[in-house]
This record gives sequence, structure tokens and C-alpha cells, in this order.
Amino acid sequence: MVAQQIDAARELEDAARVLGARWTLALPTAIGSLLVAAMVFFLIGAVIVSGVAAALLGHGAAAIAAIEAGATSVAIAIGAIALVSTLAHAMVMAAAHDAWAGRDPDYAAAFRLTLNRFPALLVAAFIVALLYAIPVALSFVLIGIPLLFVLGYFLMYARAAIVIGGEDAVTAIGTSFRLASTQTGPSLIAFAGIVAAFIIGRVVDAMTIHIPGLGLLTAFFVGGATAAYIALVEVRFYELLRNAPVIQAPTQLR
Repeated sequence: MVAQQIDAARELEDAARVLGARWTLALPTAIGSLLVAAMVFFLIGAVIVSGVAAALLGHGAAAIAAIEAGATSVAIAIGAIALVSTLAHAMVMAAAHDAWAGRDPDYAAAFRLTLNRFPALLVAAFIVALLYAIPVALSFVLIGIPLLFVLGYFLMYARAAIVIGGEDAVTAIGTSFRLASTQTGPSLIAFAGIVAAFIIGRVVDAMTIHIPGLGLLTAFFVGGATAAYIALVEVRFYELLRNAPVIQAPTQLR
């Protein structure tokens, strides 16, 4: 069985064009990125700074106490970051469906759809976190780093399968594995585009996050744009690959 050919590289270029033509698609992820940067800077950063300051002053016990005291705040911040990121990304996905179809995005409808899909997205996020646990642990000895990319590749369609396909969390993860394994050509190109956008966003963010004001502006514009681009790519390739006609390969005569 072979699938109809898809010009994957062209689709990545078209995703950038769609985002440029309908730049408001980036607003949900821009606001989400801004909130995430603020939480990292003001909550998590404050805990780290207080612990490091105490350690530099020679107060080891005070440093440990400061970190322990801030552990709850960090845990809450991480949970809030996951919720905000999931909500923003899903809303762009819902709106992107209209944009790819040549229509102006209906943000009210996208928000309603996002809320409807949100429970399944949270369940999927929990399952994905469990799947990532081992590769993350192995990353400390470098073995897990390639595994992170492999797992990311096989999971890249899960959110689109939930938001656009209306599937439950477990089914969506299975769909993502199936599409990534049976449509390897376009999927690898799509994943390369997603990784490139992610790396660009993280590098720029890392260079500016410590600068008050500039870090938040960067998160808003660069973080919002790269996250929206990733959402557009995920939706586009999910729809193309799940609907791609499949033809029977010629049977060889013996």
C-alpha cells in the first residue's frame, strides 16, 4: 500500500504564509507564551535566585530551606504552565482548521471547541508525561536525548487528533503512532519543521529571558509565532495524512 504523494516541504512554506496572512492566529499562543515567561521569571526564577543567593553567602541550610519553601510554588507554576500552554495551543489548532480551509478563523467557535476537547487534552498530556519519564531520566547520561526526539516524532499528531479529529486521549495517541509510522516521508519533514521552529523559539527565549521587559516581549512575539506555526503544521499534516487516498500497490506476477 502506498499513499498519494504530498509536497511536505511546500506545506511547511504554506504554513508560514498562512500565519503571515492571518497573524491573529498567533495571539492565543503569544498570550500563553507571555504568561509562561512571566511565571518562569517571577515564580520559578525567584525561588532559584533566593536559593543561589543564600548558598553564595555561605548559608547552606538557608539555601536548602529556601528551595524547599519554594517547592510548592514551583509545582503550582509548572502545573499552570502546562494548562496555559495546552489551552493556547489547542485554540490555535481549532482556529487553524478554518485558516487552512481559506476562511477567517472563528475564535469564538475555536474557544468553545477547545473547552470541549480540554479534558481529553489533559488526559493525553498526563499519558505523554508518563511516556517521557524514562527518556528524560536517561537524558542525564545522554542516551535519552535521541529517545526524546523519537517519542516526540511519534506523538506529534496526538493533539490534532483530539482537537480536529475529536478522538479520546488513548485513541489519539494511537492514531499519532499509526500516522507517523505509516506516513514516514511527509511526517519526517513535518517533524523537522516543528523541531526547527521550536529550537528557534527556545534559543531566542533563552537569550532574552533574563532581561526584564525584553524577555517578556520576546516571549510574546517570537514564542507566540513559533508555537502558532507548530500548531498550523500539526493540523495541516494530520488532515492531509488522515485523508490521503491510499491505492493498492501493483501485484507482481510470478
